[in-house]
Amino acid sequence: MIKEKKTIKEITENYRYCDDCGAEIPRGLMCSVVKCEICKKDLCNNCIGNEGDSYGDYRTVHCKSCWSIGETYRIKIEELANQIEKLHNEWASKCKT
Repeated sequence: MIKEKKTIKEITENYRYCDDCGAEIPRGLMCSVVKCEICKKDLCNNCIGNEGDSYGDYRTVHCKSCWSIGETYRIKIEELANQIEKLHNEWASKCKT
């Protein structure tokens, strides 16, 4: 036997807001989980300082502040990466002789 029972339920909805500008971050087809890789702030599309290539479900982004602070570090990281590549090439060439 099936009896109808009426109940009133309270629903709580959560919304995500940008930690920089306070704008609501809409949910859509594009991944809505956008956090700065360094400071972990939730960001809207207008407050993203840089978006890198991502190969998974989550976008790789930096807020404008962290991206600006990292300018000198990114240059040094690139220089070191070039040195590492040079060392790997030297190692490989010595092994081939």
